[in-house]
Amino acid sequence: MVQSVSSLYNNASPSTLPSQQSSKDLKDQFLKLLLTQLKYQDPLAPMDDTAMLAQQAQFASLEQMQNLNTNLVSLMAMQNVTQATSLIGHTVTGKDANGFPLTGAVTGVLFNNGSPQLQVGTNVMPLSSVATIG
Repeated sequence: MVQSVSSLYNNASPSTLPSQQSSKDLKDQFLKLLLTQLKYQDPLAPMDDTAMLAQQAQFASLEQMQNLNTNLVSLMAMQNVTQATSLIGHTVTGKDANGFPLTGAVTGVLFNNGSPQLQVGTNVMPLSSVATIG
């Protein structure tokens, strides 16, 4: 049985995860902007409470979307690990790390910057380079 796996691979890895520092910076920037708006508002025409609540709700929604994105990228990275380890013992065809054709049984899995690499004999094949599984 031969299956094509080139469309199954995703490029998620721990290195593609959004940093927590940038999320904190966004919160700080939002709060500074909100305080600046409040500080310089016209006392005779103050900011509408509903507008301020809407901004806070949008910020909370943005924060939750960032958290969801972080979780999805982590899940995709774990899926890559599962895909790579499930190929141990199977014969694969694809290209090695240098782009040369390679066919052989997968004997192990290595990780390069969080990206799974298949050990095929003495060669290494990136998971994204697997064309068929036999």
